[in-house]
Amino acid sequence: MSLVKKLKSAGFWQLLQTVVQVSIQFGYMAVMARLLSKADFGLMALASAFIGFGVLFSEAGMGAALVQRKEITQKHMNAALQGSVITGLFIFIIFYISAESIAVFFEQPLLESIIKIIGIIVILSSLGNVSRSLLQKHFRFKNTSIVIMCSTAIAYCMGVIFAYLNYGVWSLVIANTVNVLLTTVIMLYLAPVKISFHLYFKEWKDLFSFGSGMVLSRLINQGSSKGLILVLGKIFQPIELGVFERAFAIKTLPSSYLGGVLDTIMFPVMSEIQDEQEKLFRIYQHSLGVVNTVLIPAALFFIFFTKEIILILLGKDWLDAVFPLQIMFLILPFSSSVKMADSVIRAKGLIYKNVVRRSIHLFILIITATFGAQYYGVVGAAIAVTFSYLLNYCIMLFLVRTIFNKSFIEIFFLPVTSGVKLSLLVLILLIIPTIILDNWNHDSIVKFFISTLFLSGLMFLIAMKKPELLGVYLQETLVKIFPKRKI
Repeated sequence: MSLVKKLKSAGFWQLLQTVVQVSIQFGYMAVMARLLSKADFGLMALASAFIGFGVLFSEAGMGAALVQRKEITQKHMNAALQGSVITGLFIFIIFYISAESIAVFFEQPLLESIIKIIGIIVILSSLGNVSRSLLQKHFRFKNTSIVIMCSTAIAYCMGVIFAYLNYGVWSLVIANTVNVLLTTVIMLYLAPVKISFHLYFKEWKDLFSFGSGMVLSRLINQGSSKGLILVLGKIFQPIELGVFERAFAIKTLPSSYLGGVLDTIMFPVMSEIQDEQEKLFRIYQHSLGVVNTVLIPAALFFIFFTKEIILILLGKDWLDAVFPLQIMFLILPFSSSVKMADSVIRAKGLIYKNVVRRSIHLFILIITATFGAQYYGVVGAAIAVTFSYLLNYCIMLFLVRTIFNKSFIEIFFLPVTSGVKLSLLVLILLIIPTIILDNWNHDSIVKFFISTLFLSGLMFLIAMKKPELLGVYLQETLVKIFPKRKI
């Protein structure tokens, strides 16, 4: 299969997965926010932060090393599985033993039981890590997408049922655990790895040279999300932490899904052409242009309707999350742009250069968030997140420029221009119906849905009839997706 066909097939299934997951996630978030308390989300955020670090260490970067490596053998797969499982078991035991001390440190007794139960996710993730990576490496995105969509739907339905039965925070624990369990079991079935009790130290060492860098890089990356939650968990009460975590989660959803789709598709593609410098840059530049063209107008739209988004997803009891969320929506495009740079850096094997950038970002984030949260509460933490992400984006630009030796215009200006121009059009299209609707209906939710339908319909017509208004990157993408149409 040609590279273009691989991209089109992967893109279709990743897009379908994203649409389904976002729909399920929004529905789940809306229901659970009305069934559970803010404190429940705060406690789960703390437990998930620890488990996130555990999963990271258990996978040990082995999966990414398999994807990045051009030639792999059965021994490499066995070595990756052995390393992940052994590390996963070790980390689970550490969490189980230290759960009581963690609960005492955060002054949350229930946290001990939650960590002991949800810790099983670390072992499950280590078991499915290699199979998931092999499916990705061989572009079997149809399989992985179907598995993830079905597992998410089943797990979240179970979570809602238990929340309705007044299980509180345990309904979140059940949903997360079942989701990982189902995904792991099916991934192992689709891409089984022959179990061997022989230790393949040489192959493990081959993978570890790249995987260790991935662990370090992802550890720092986790620090900007999970580590941030742990720091704020010591400053905030569970209710305040719940407000910040839900706002941060809503901010992260669009960029993480779109950025995740592109990263999942582009990393194996970029790994294949890692030695073709000019071709690699053009793919990177185009992907970055698509991200900015979509997310810069999206950020404007979300800021415009933040209150309505909170009312729909969380309910009127969560309106204290509106202003912090508006602040964090400002960095929506930059979050995904950084992910595209990560894909390039990993594909080139320059993992340790990325570690330096992420270390600087993490240091500034933790310092500013601690100060902001201590003196200005949730709003202060939101400002700290926004500032640190903007600085991280600037550092990323300089790093990418050193890799490709391109001008600032090619690296930054060109991929952003289309998004800025489209944002001006979106702003006009938002203001006009809002003024008209203000004289007709004062219900903000009704105005939100009407404006959304109006804008969506108009964007679809523009895409079909006047795609040049969407910018060169989206226009080129539409031509590749619909080659028989005169776009």
